[in-house]
Amino acid sequence: MHKVLLVEDDKIDQMAFERFVKQNKLNYDYVIAGSVKEAIEILGNNSFDIVISDYNLGDGNAFDVFVYIKDTPIILITGAGNEDVAVTAMKQGSYDYIIKDHNRNYLRLLPHIVNNAIKHHKAES
Repeated sequence: MHKVLLVEDDKIDQMAFERFVKQNKLNYDYVIAGSVKEAIEILGNNSFDIVISDYNLGDGNAFDVFVYIKDTPIILITGAGNEDVAVTAMKQGSYDYIIKDHNRNYLRLLPHIVNNAIKHHKAES
């Protein structure tokens, strides 16, 4: 069972993630934070195997959350990606950077990337 924190302020994307996890019977014990503030509160009281965060959040961006993530792989997802954000994400320790598409096909990439990120993190620990 992977403990996953999804930081996503878009309700439709939250529901799509939940539906994808259930339909694919992914072994995820997940929590969803809808804002930077909520993510910080959750991170203060819980530990996770991985954090998946949208870049643009209503009360800030993913980099505001990154500073509170200790020794946990991060996957950054964004609908408005650009090279500067991608480079900054990688420099700040993001394991991967995924561009969202309107059909939410990016969700199909997540299980593979999540597994690889967790394996990579465990191998380095």
